Amino acid sequence: MRLHPPQFWLLHFALPLVLALLLVIAYPLTGLDSLLIAQYYDTQTLVFPLKNDWFLENVMHLYLKYLMVGIGFLMLGLWLLGLNFWTSGKTFQRKLSWLQSYNRQFIWLFVAMVVSTSVISALKHFSEHACPWDLILYGGTQPLIALFGSLPTGASAGHCFPGGHASGGFALMAFYFGFRDTLPKLAKIGLILGLLFGLMMGWSQMMRGAHFMSHNLWTAWIVWMILLVQYLLWSPKVDTTKI
Repeated sequence: MRLHPPQFWLLHFALPLVLALLLVIAYPLTGLDSLLIAQYYDTQTLVFPLKNDWFLENVMHLYLKYLMVGIGFLMLGLWLLGLNFWTSGKTFQRKLSWLQSYNRQFIWLFVAMVVSTSVISALKHFSEHACPWDLILYGGTQPLIALFGSLPTGASAGHCFPGGHASGGFALMAFYFGFRDTLPKLAKIGLILGLLFGLMMGWSQMMRGAHFMSHNLWTAWIVWMILLVQYLLWSPKVDTTKI
């Protein structure tokens, strides 16, 4: 494991821990989950009118999910193209030289995106929390439970925490860790895009009644910590001092 300066640990580990404490302790007291989702719930018909909206359901949910999957497989494809067995000819080798320079980072990004989204999917699968549109509060049948609460007797698991769809967007933060040591400008762009896409995809699901904002904020935190651990255990940059 590489050594990192104190400011690295402060920004990448200590600050996220503080934010997690705020999510656990302070955020529930604000009532933001109810406040934000209320504008998308019709109290007269007891439904979320945008639940089956074509744009939200297809473009923001389905197509954006395909885009994130496509970006992940693009990284896998670039890694495969940069492998040595493709470079038998000198001309072809020169054309692929830039791919070989970032070959390790491409496969790192692919693994990071797959692992982070898969962990969120697994957590969601075993979650007891229900989606807003299934809650009694919003015309459904499921009870609302606290973050670390347990289901009442007779209630079934809701499998809706954290936000799965948003994880695809937040997984783009992998580009921050993947390129922070070699292409810092690209790394910052990756961080910004990851946050923007994650929040945008999470918000669109909130508009449909599929998730509370806290679901998506926890998704962002978990994805960040997964990417950080992978970065610490398996550096995306080759340590040339050991070669």
